[in-house]
Amino acid sequence: MEIVWKGNQYTNSSPRNGIVPFVIVNHISAGTMSSMDNWFTDPGNQVSSAHYGVARDGRIHQYVAVDRMAWANGISQEQFAKATAQVVHDMNMNPNLYTVSIEHEGTDGDLTEAQFQSSVWLHRHIRKIVRDIWQKDFPLDTYHVLGHYQINPVQKPDCPGPKFPWARLYKTLAEPEIGDEEMEELLARLAALEAQKAQLEARVAALEAVEHLPGIPDWAQDAVNKAVAQGLIDTPQGGSFDFYRLLTILNRKGLLG
Repeated sequence: MEIVWKGNQYTNSSPRNGIVPFVIVNHISAGTMSSMDNWFTDPGNQVSSAHYGVARDGRIHQYVAVDRMAWANGISQEQFAKATAQVVHDMNMNPNLYTVSIEHEGTDGDLTEAQFQSSVWLHRHIRKIVRDIWQKDFPLDTYHVLGHYQINPVQKPDCPGPKFPWARLYKTLAEPEIGDEEMEELLARLAALEAQKAQLEARVAALEAVEHLPGIPDWAQDAVNKAVAQGLIDTPQGGSFDFYRLLTILNRKGLLG
């Protein structure tokens, strides 16, 4: 997916002071993507920022580099005790230092399908960035993927919205991720199987053309029926012994369904 850089000299950010980010925090913008772009690049904005924004049509904008902290999840010392996220108590420091923030265009967290898929991709992309920069890894689970309300339940009790798809997000993030190398390997295996199938079809055709028996042997009938059902052969009339033997072997190996 493409990420469009929108940050500029007016976008708020600060150094991470050596802290490696390992928590992703989800937000809702309570406005449009264009209003988000305008606010996070406004020279008059001296209070907030975010690393990323995800539009309802799936576009992704970036405002702050991951190696810097955005001003998105800061809380006062008095608010630490009210945070429901365990990581806030474990770290006991400004959450901005160890978090990466994703804003979602909308008001109630009811993401479109395109927006959901982009957000899932972005969560995984952020983890990859952390791996590449700091050689650190973290799981995308309930400890490391949060909503803003879990950090600041007093001022942001509904962020990222009551309809945010938490169950689906965690379930999807827990699924195995197919990387480029794995995809290439799968495609190569598929090509090899297609070539093997072509060879089998050619051999079947050659055997079908010689030494015809007067009928289908009883011991080969099940294999023939399956081969016909799959479209591998037409109903044979007087195939060869080797032809029926091959079909029977393929059937016993489970290759005919």
